[in-house]
Amino acid sequence: MRRLPVTLVTIAATAALLSACTGAPAAGDAPTGSAAAASVGPPPATESNLGSEPTPAPASTPDAASIAQADAWLGAIAMPAGAVRTDDNTRLYTSFAGWICAPIAGRHGEWLVPNADVDGTIDWIRENPPAGLKATTGGGSFGDAPPPTSATVAFTPEDLSQQGVLFRVDRRGSSVAVQADVVALGSTSVCPTPDPGTSFGLPGQG
Repeated sequence: MRRLPVTLVTIAATAALLSACTGAPAAGDAPTGSAAAASVGPPPATESNLGSEPTPAPASTPDAASIAQADAWLGAIAMPAGAVRTDDNTRLYTSFAGWICAPIAGRHGEWLVPNADVDGTIDWIRENPPAGLKATTGGGSFGDAPPPTSATVAFTPEDLSQQGVLFRVDRRGSSVAVQADVVALGSTSVCPTPDPGTSFGLPGQG
């Protein structure tokens, strides 16, 4: 086999090495030309290319109809003979731990019933529902159980919706205190959807 002169092999190897060194920028060098363009990502989203309008937020205040209904239910509450109103509360409540829909119109009332017990007062309220609302809970304590120190009863409209009146009765010595939370839904009220196969309890049912 015929051997190439040593000088030719040396020149070829040197040329190849120089070509490899100039094919890519050294680490830390800024890319130029097409290399710089390829390293830039897509432009940030702007109002002109978002593609849709933002979803309007749900109403946060109750409407006039729900406020009127809450006032009507509060005005329809009856108490046993001798009960004394212990508040003059006309505040509008827009949230309550036991109510799951929003917005809601709310009212609150408190009474003291002298010389009464919890069971007797709860039974009286259950038998005299405000504005014909329906009780969501029934029965009282067992006959052989100690007298309760607290109890609740709630009422909703005929449609068994997440609104109505929730009463809490607490013993106060020889008397009882009664608190009523009144909630009415309006046309803008939204209630959460329960998971498949489940349902929400009615007011007063936990």
